Parts: sequence; C-alpha cells; structure tokens
Amino acid sequence: MWEGATVTTVALQLAYHMGISQVILIGVDHNFTSKGEANKTVTSQGDDPNHFMPNYFGKGVKWQLPDLDTSEIGYNMAREFFQKNNREILDATIGGKLTVFPKVEYNSLF
Repeated sequence: MWEGATVTTVALQLAYHMGISQVILIGVDHNFTSKGEANKTVTSQGDDPNHFMPNYFGKGVKWQLPDLDTSEIGYNMAREFFQKNNREILDATIGGKLTVFPKVEYNSLF
C-alpha cells in the first residue's frame, strides 16, 4: 500500500485488490481553499472550509496542507492499474477539479 497523499488512493488500492471492476468516486473535490506548502502542518482557526462538515477539522486541530501533485501521481497509477485489467474508475463528483478519471453525471447513477 502507498498512501499517495490522500486516503482516496488507499481506498482505490483496496478496491483493486478486492477485485472491484468499477469504482465511482463521489465527493473528490481535489481543491482546497487553504493554500500553502504541501504537507505543512497548520492549526485550524475555526470552521473547516475544505471538507463536507465545517467541524471536520475543528478549531485547534492540527492537520497537513494537501499535496495535490502527489495525489495525482497516485490517481494516475490507480487509473493505469485498473485499465490494464479491464476495470475502470469514474468520477461523479459534482464540481470537482480532478481531471485524471473520466467524468460521469452524478444524477445518472440513480
């Protein structure tokens, strides 16, 4: 396992090794309002604008700024491994900035 700077890379590796033939990503924004040096530890000053819940990293929580470049390396590796085995990863995130995987319309899934 390689974490690839995001828990999503770990999840994709687990799905691959479990034999999942199609993965559909939902909620991978690949975009953070908090900017700065990748992997730099910062302390949250209040509500978290980067996650689905404002208290995800509540006030006073230490966390690392994202490394989107390394994340994309992991995503590209995952895409290649899935494709080599006739499997696919699709991205149904609404408004996400990730461009590594083919997009699918979220509402078309239901």
